[in-house]
Amino acid sequence: MIPKIRYLIFSILLLTFSYCSFSSESTYLGTILDNHDSYKFSIKDHSNKLINSGEHGSNVAILTFMFTECTDVCPILTHTIKKALSEIPDGNKIPVIIVSVDPDNDSIENMNQFIEKWDLESNWSFINSDSNELDLIWNSYFINPQKTNPQGGLAGISNALTERQSVIHSSPVYILDKQGTAQILHTNPINHLDLAHDLIQLLY
Repeated sequence: MIPKIRYLIFSILLLTFSYCSFSSESTYLGTILDNHDSYKFSIKDHSNKLINSGEHGSNVAILTFMFTECTDVCPILTHTIKKALSEIPDGNKIPVIIVSVDPDNDSIENMNQFIEKWDLESNWSFINSDSNELDLIWNSYFINPQKTNPQGGLAGISNALTERQSVIHSSPVYILDKQGTAQILHTNPINHLDLAHDLIQLLY
């Protein structure tokens, strides 16, 4: 009888341990990234501040991709990140790094206008760089921005005037750890509470 009781207790403990292990691995609501090849970069942002993705000064940082003339997904993404940070104590101290997907048009002036337009605090950085550096970042984070090709005639004139608004790109949000390595990925549609939850998990 005693061996059966011991076996029963052992089985319960084993199930409890397995559940706890599973739960600890499932605390994140985004996609957990294992051994992500997170390219580290050091680039000056819209305010001429040097941004080092590997030494960003926090336990967590947000990395995402936008362009200044975007009128669809970028405003939604900006609003979502702002709402997520508002759910976190001292959320305005978490670095948010925006990498340009339209380097030809994302000038210092345009990036500063973007920051002002959306009333983004000093923890937000909009960065742009030369094509070689951006390619390394884009490739590391699976970004492949594409511009629409202007056509001839009146359609071509129209496309040329709106070309800056016609960059097709994905809009992932990566959560980086304090070493700048991507740990969690959120993709559209992004829930600001889910994003806040994962930031808190990694922050503390």
